[in-house]
Amino acid sequence: MSLEGTEAADVQPREAVIELVSEAEATGRVDELYREIREARDGELEEDLSLSKLWLMYGNDADLLDIVWQHMDWTYNRGSLPFELKSKISLVVASVLECEGCQFFHESALSELGADAAEIDALSELEIAETGFEPAEEIVLRFSQKAATDPHAITDDDFFALRELGFSEPEILEIIDCIALHVYTAFIQGMSGIVYPGMSKETWTEPV
Repeated sequence: MSLEGTEAADVQPREAVIELVSEAEATGRVDELYREIREARDGELEEDLSLSKLWLMYGNDADLLDIVWQHMDWTYNRGSLPFELKSKISLVVASVLECEGCQFFHESALSELGADAAEIDALSELEIAETGFEPAEEIVLRFSQKAATDPHAITDDDFFALRELGFSEPEILEIIDCIALHVYTAFIQGMSGIVYPGMSKETWTEPV
């Protein structure tokens, strides 16, 4: 299979993508899970973001949809770290990986939470050190940026810094799991053609 012309393809919508299962087409467990996702996110996001194309792609396989949703739901609605911190971590990961759709989603989530607009912009532009985050939060966000850029760049000192802030082992695991989950979702959206460089928020949220 030839990979010629990939540079041009990187900035254009793709045609050969995984088909999306719309809400109107969903039946059985997929329909039930779509409803669960919408209900769980009611009030957290703009309505057109609560059931994004990521979930419509997983609608092709009810078991996989369930597994990924349960993991995502645990990440944000359970665990011990604040929802807002995990949303900021997720936006950093999305920005590192240049996943436009992911960025639209996490920017919206943080805006709905009432996060400072300048902080949201700083996370999207990866200007973490220049923005004046609380020292502990800055360390976590810079750790997230470093890990998403190159996981092998993380050192013992990086983990010592998290422990010195008082994070327990389960909480550190929660941080790195949040980073890894959003690396995964950014990659699968890029590979599947759900997102592509230069896409607009209007395109990303248009109905299926």
